[in-house]
Amino acid sequence: MIALIVALSLTLIHFLNLGAILVMIFRRREEPIFIIAWTMLMMFVPLIGFILYLLFGHGPIVKEKRTFVDEIEQNHHESNVANQMERFKALDEENHPFSSLIQFNLNYNHSLLTTYNEVELFSEAKAKYERLIQDINEAKETINILYFIIRGDQSGEALLSALTRKAKEGVKVRLVYDDGGSFMTPASFFKPLIEAGGIVVKHYPAKLKIFTLNWNYRNHRKIVVIDGKIGYMGGMNIGDEYLSLNPKYSPWRDAHFRVEGEAVPLLQMRFLKDYFAVMENEADVSQIEQNLNLYFKAPTITTKTYLQIITDGPDQKTDHMRAAFIKLIMSARKSIWIQTPYFIPDSEFLHVLKIASHSGLDVKIMIPVIPDNHFVHRTTTSYIKELLEAGIEVYFYEGFLHSKIIIIDGKMSSVGSVNMDVRSFSINFEITAFIYDDQMAKQLIKQFEFDQQNCRLLDFEYERNKSWVMKAEESIYRLLSMLM
Repeated sequence: MIALIVALSLTLIHFLNLGAILVMIFRRREEPIFIIAWTMLMMFVPLIGFILYLLFGHGPIVKEKRTFVDEIEQNHHESNVANQMERFKALDEENHPFSSLIQFNLNYNHSLLTTYNEVELFSEAKAKYERLIQDINEAKETINILYFIIRGDQSGEALLSALTRKAKEGVKVRLVYDDGGSFMTPASFFKPLIEAGGIVVKHYPAKLKIFTLNWNYRNHRKIVVIDGKIGYMGGMNIGDEYLSLNPKYSPWRDAHFRVEGEAVPLLQMRFLKDYFAVMENEADVSQIEQNLNLYFKAPTITTKTYLQIITDGPDQKTDHMRAAFIKLIMSARKSIWIQTPYFIPDSEFLHVLKIASHSGLDVKIMIPVIPDNHFVHRTTTSYIKELLEAGIEVYFYEGFLHSKIIIIDGKMSSVGSVNMDVRSFSINFEITAFIYDDQMAKQLIKQFEFDQQNCRLLDFEYERNKSWVMKAEESIYRLLSMLM
């Protein structure tokens, strides 16, 4: 009897695995290497393979709720995109070196180029937190906040206290946090804000449900919009570790920015779409629709800083972010400087970097020596030999580097939430800004060069000194990374 039950169970698992493979092939049309990796795992360890697929496989494609925000986007945003595309078709690459990159983002991701913006860069969390709290304290009408991580520590308490105080004053406060990123923070932590009249919503509960596999899709964005006039985005979450208060991850380096101007309505639109995707209060949708003037303000900034906001997520049919980053790398003529906590590229992205280096470009990649995730760090270090062989300079930052930046030719830059890994390119909801501004690029170069003073430049001696255990881990983890 037991043997029969086991046989039936194995047969069922094989059919479930076959179903998962067919979905990957015909419905999701995954990359062949992704399908092959899952097929091999399910063949050799059927039960474990199926469980891992439930946990880490790409579940049903997420679809956004359609609301009035989409109508605004369709009526106004897309017409502006069409107008800008016509304009950039007439520009030549010699006099406008990034015109093809701008046009690509317009065409592929409908990312408007905004002109009048004032941008303030933060490389340390202390300055960013202080500026954010100041802006919150001065808010008059609305505060919309989305973070991947909000800790229930000193930093989280400071933010919640400021938000609660403003909610009591009558400011409309909405907060979205990712339940996976903030899984250590109890829901009760947000109770004071809710009692004060604020609205708190979690993005996709991080609990496995048999019929809801979207939980694997985490919202990795960090967006703040205050009074429809001030925006924040970048790589910093809310937690004491970002202030280097955790000795294990000290010093902590990051990149974030504050913006006023034409980019803010785009951040507001992105927040509202994310908010409506997970909230269930239809009355609040109506409240926002009836008071759009509180959320979308006419920009008054006269400073020119050209900027494109690029977003991506599992709700999209194509990997917009991955394509935008590959095009960004291909646009370089002199140099490509990258800071990223995780470097797990697919073969195409890796080849583009190698080709750039072999073409004589100055390619530098800075990663942290301190891991916050052993699996991810070992997978990252598995690429170092290939990078060195291609002539790419690889730096170990002596601390934890959480910055997600790319500087191209010392003239333009990317700052956002996007890591150089498969999860950011294909699974998470992400956001980044392409900033076409020499002064911003110079600030980032200055910070990069300052960080180099706290770095070790890697060479082949590093590879020769790896233990066989480390090499084995790298090989296994790199193979498994294809499944994520």
